[in-house]
Amino acid sequence: MSMDRCRVFGVWMEPRNIHLLTSIIEAYEGLGVVTTEDPRLAHVRIAVAPGCEAELMTVLDHEKQRLGIRSFAQSVP
Repeated sequence: MSMDRCRVFGVWMEPRNIHLLTSIIEAYEGLGVVTTEDPRLAHVRIAVAPGCEAELMTVLDHEKQRLGIRSFAQSVP
């Protein structure tokens, strides 16, 4: 039996908005988990539940300007 694995996305953004991004992602129960990789560079990882990738991309696209997101992309495992 094969298990679905979460996908990981890297996000680079304004450091002061990391907490807000975390709160937004947590508000979508089961969407994903945010981990800060480097607070000074404002690089975070978002592990996304299988099947929720499109929803995450919609959220990030919608919040891009407000959170100061400079880029986001799927990470290589």
